[in-house]
Amino acid sequence: MKLLSLSTAAARRVRLAFFCAALGLLVAGCASTPEGAPVHGKDPLLSFLASKDGRKIVIAGEKYHYVFGGDPAVASMLRWDSRAKITPALLGELKVARDQSLEGQYMLLAFDADLTPEEQAFLVQTGFGKAEVKYGDRTGTALRYFGTVTGTRYAAKPLRAAEMVDFSRSHDLRYVEQETASGPATAPAPAPLSYSADGAPLVEGVPVAVVQGGTDYTCRARIVDFCVFR
Repeated sequence: MKLLSLSTAAARRVRLAFFCAALGLLVAGCASTPEGAPVHGKDPLLSFLASKDGRKIVIAGEKYHYVFGGDPAVASMLRWDSRAKITPALLGELKVARDQSLEGQYMLLAFDADLTPEEQAFLVQTGFGKAEVKYGDRTGTALRYFGTVTGTRYAAKPLRAAEMVDFSRSHDLRYVEQETASGPATAPAPAPLSYSADGAPLVEGVPVAVVQGGTDYTCRARIVDFCVFR
């Protein structure tokens, strides 16, 4: 069969496409589209920090620090007297763009059996919806809230011992970033971690504190699978 209608350049693109299709599972970096292929990665977690009002959240990994502006719903939950009954969890991978901006999905969950009628009414008014849920070793009717967090990924800075979370086992934060054929992605800036005159940690000038926790399954609230509230 002859490719009579194809120019030399077009024929080369066709051959490249066939080559990539044949060797795609073996050869890294072969892309036939301008955007390239997404790259999946993991970052071992070191710590979790948050401002008192919940509007500044930092997940610190070995390679990167992930800084989020807190969702108003999350901020209100952190101030709620019954916040220990809420289970927060990140869903899937964080999506990282070329400029190091990121986006992720999260869920807030509370089982009906743990809530008073007044607490259920408050969560429904906040935007929670009812569903039958299986989470960990629990199954039952629960109220759920789904939301989106946005932020920026930074190059990690060394943490002091007092800012580390004492995990009972290792945890990884999963992310996916888009490779491009048109040029390299923007290098992440240094994390905006600093210290006040009295040595308290600051992120973008906002005071933050370390959230310590364990990984046992009696934990009542988790973020990326480690305990926040007991």
